[in-house]
Parts: sequence; structure tokens; C-alpha cells
Amino acid sequence: MSAPGTPLPSDVYVPILKAKMAEYGAIESCTSDRIVPLLEVIAPPVAEIAIPRAWPRKDHVIWLHSLNFDDVDEATFAASIESLFAALRPTSAAVPVITVTEGPDTLASVARIMKVDGRGVVLRVEAEDVLDAAANTAADIQATLDELRTNPTETDLVLDCGFVEGSASVRAAIADQCLQKLPNVNDWRTVVVAFSAFPAAVADFVPTSSVRALPRTDAAAFVLTHAGASRRLVFADYTIGVPTYASVPFAPIPNIRYASDDSWIVHRAKERKDPSTQYRALARDLVAAPYYSGPTFSPGDKQIEDVATGASGPGNAMSHLRAGISRHVHVVLERLATLGEP
Repeated sequence: MSAPGTPLPSDVYVPILKAKMAEYGAIESCTSDRIVPLLEVIAPPVAEIAIPRAWPRKDHVIWLHSLNFDDVDEATFAASIESLFAALRPTSAAVPVITVTEGPDTLASVARIMKVDGRGVVLRVEAEDVLDAAANTAADIQATLDELRTNPTETDLVLDCGFVEGSASVRAAIADQCLQKLPNVNDWRTVVVAFSAFPAAVADFVPTSSVRALPRTDAAAFVLTHAGASRRLVFADYTIGVPTYASVPFAPIPNIRYASDDSWIVHRAKERKDPSTQYRALARDLVAAPYYSGPTFSPGDKQIEDVATGASGPGNAMSHLRAGISRHVHVVLERLATLGEP
């Protein structure tokens, strides 16, 4: 159990998710007490309704990073953060996530939330900023903590290496450099290291009418980083998503993304037309594969089997994304519980 105001245990998993329908559905179906979702919220009114349904756990934290996606003025944005946390207070143990670039209105709102809830704060810093010679991230971090009148012992730190590319060893080396440059790395309540490795465009790596395995380089990079770290680290990733936001004007060619121990296996169909028939065929192929874990492994696995057998409708891009996230989350949780690595 990740109780409010306490360090996260080492076997906890922090999936970084966009606060959208598929992601809400995926965490709603996960009953593990070893998951702490970090949701990127771009629509607070929707989140006020969706989060209590997806995460009705008053004694188990969820991290919320409000993003000013529509570039509204800061006072309005800051007020929306306070409104969101006020709405969630009766049902969810939400903790605000911020960066070192927040404006004074936002910091003031977060400080008030912290005072009322007593759960501290999550500080999210990007690897590129830590290593930027022109920036002084240590000073920015201290200034942010001073504005909030808090300290590292009451703060969870997320080192976000989501935009770092390369082999697992290259990613780990960059994360290690960041950990060495961060101030008081042993004093933070929790230190989370996040990587991302799923491709932004599946079509660049998986041809149509094919099945391809894509390496889970993010998990491998974390294992290397953790082995050389001076303190215990907690794993985070972007599941089968990416750190960026993109507008897709049309539905993708049907595909099913299926996490395994060290890779994602992607089953991709031929074309966009007649997606229902193709989703059925993809699901049948997957459940017949030797790496399919069976319907009891996760709600995502159960959904895929139901599509394959006709026990449910064929689904669509959103529902299969939900299934893929669910499957990924359960694979990571299982590996952390049994092997101590993601």
C-alpha cells in the first residue's frame, strides 16, 4: 500500500499515463496496491468525474500533473488545479505533480493544496534540463521547494528520461549522470526514474500484416541504472505510450500491443477498412501464440480473448489501447513482485 505521506516501496510501479478514456479504464481495472499512476491531466472537468471512478482509493495515492495544454492565463490554470483537488478530496488521495518552471500563481495553489492535504508534492524534472550546461537545475529545485515551504523529505522526485534515446546502456548512463548532478539525492522521500521506449509511430517498426517484437529498452535501462545507484529507485515508464501528444486525424490500422518480459509483441493488420474483422483476426492469432498468458492474467488478456472468441464485440483503437496498457501494467507488477525488476 502506498499510503499518503510515506516513501514508495521499491516494488511499486509508477506508470505515466495521459488522462484519457483508455488510460482511465486501464487503471480502473487494476486492483494492485503496488501501482501509483502518474496522470497527466489536460481536462480538469473530465478528471473530476473520471478519477473517482477509476481510482476510488482514499488511502492509496495517485499523482496528478496538470498540464496547461490550452495555454490559458496562469491565474485561471492555477485555479483549475485547486478546483480539481477540492473535487477529488472526498474520494481520492491525490498528490500534485509540478516542475521547476511553474509560475507563482501555480505554486501558491499547490502550496495551499499541500497544506490542506498534508501529502507533500511530487517534483518532476527532465533529464535534458538536469544536464543542460546553461541551466542551474539545482538552484531551480531549491527555489521551488522554498516557494512551497517544503523540503526533499516531504517530496517525491521523478527524474524523467522519457525523451532520452539510445541503447539501454546509453539511457542508463545519462540517468546516472543526472542522479549525480541532482542535489541531495539521498534525502528525497522517493526517487523515481522514468524511461520510455515504445515507438511514437508503430508503422515505422512494424509493417502491415506482420508481427514484430520491440525491445523493452526502458525496463532494461532502469535495471542498469538501479544497479549503479547510491539509493533505492522506483521504476516508471510510459507503458505502451510516449511522452509526446499528437493529433491523429484518422483511426490507425488495427494493431494489438502485447507486453512480454523483455519486449512488446505488436500484431498489426493490413489496412484501415473493415477494422472489426481485422481486430477479431489479430486477437485470434494472439491467443493462439505461445506467449499469450491466458485470460486470468490481466483484464487486458481477458478482453483480447473475448474478442477472439466472439464473447464480446471486436473493439476499437481505444479499447485495444486500454487492453494493451492493462496487460503492460500487470507484466511490470508481476516482474517487480517476483524478480525485483520491471
